[in-house]
Amino acid sequence: MDLTSRRVLVTGASSGIGEAIARDLGARGARVAVLARRERELAQLAREIGGTAVVADLREAERIDEAVRTACSALGGLDAVVNNVGTFRLGYVADGLLADWRDMIELNVLGLAAVTRAAVPYLTDSPCAQVINISSMSGRRVSHPATGMYAATKHAVHALSEALRNELHPRGVRVTVISPGTVDTNRGAYITDPVLRAEAGRDQQEHGLRPEDVAAQVRHVLNTSPDVHLVEIAMVSTRQPPA
Repeated sequence: MDLTSRRVLVTGASSGIGEAIARDLGARGARVAVLARRERELAQLAREIGGTAVVADLREAERIDEAVRTACSALGGLDAVVNNVGTFRLGYVADGLLADWRDMIELNVLGLAAVTRAAVPYLTDSPCAQVINISSMSGRRVSHPATGMYAATKHAVHALSEALRNELHPRGVRVTVISPGTVDTNRGAYITDPVLRAEAGRDQQEHGLRPEDVAAQVRHVLNTSPDVHLVEIAMVSTRQPPA
C-alpha cells in the first residue's frame, strides 16, 4: 500500500498508538507531521521517519491553531488528520477526581474538535481529504462502571464524528472513526487509583491489541477508494472476552 506524498498530521504521536501510526505511514512514503507535548520523544520519532515534529499541549487552546498551521506549512498542505490524542483514566463517579475528568474532556473531546477545526481550511484544498478519529469500543458501550467518564468522552467522539461527517461531506472530506477495544500501550500508567491501574495493566497485557494493529486500520482507511466512505471500524483482540 503506497502512500507516497500523502500529507498526514498525527496527534498524540510521541508514544503508543500515535507513534505506531506515524511509523507505519512514514514507512509507506507518507509525509507525516507528528504532534504531541513530549519534545524529546517527538523529535526522535520525527528524525527516524523523516517527518516534522510539532510540540504542543492540546489542553492549551491558544496553541492549537498555530500548531496545525506549522504542521501544514511544513507539509505543504494537508490530506488527512489522524486525531489520536487522548488520555485514559478510570474512576467511579462517586469518588472520582475532577482533575482526571477535566484532562479527559480537554484532550479526548476538545483537543480533537479544535485540531479538526484548525485543519479544515487545509483539508478542503485536498482532492483526497480525510479525518480519522481514534475512539474506542467504550464509545459504543460502557463495559465497567469505572469507565463511565472515559466512555462519556468517547461517546462524544462518536457524536462529533457523525456531525463532522454531515458537515464536511459537501466539502469533499471523509470522516472515519476507528474504535479499538483494549490496546496494550501504557498499562494504565495515568490511572490514579492503584487498584484500577493494576487491573488495567493486566487487562492490556493479557487481552490488548498491539498499537500496530490499529495503525494497520488507519492505513486501510487512507487507502480506501475515493468512492468509499468508511464510517467506522470497530475492532477487538481475539483474546478479549466479549463484553
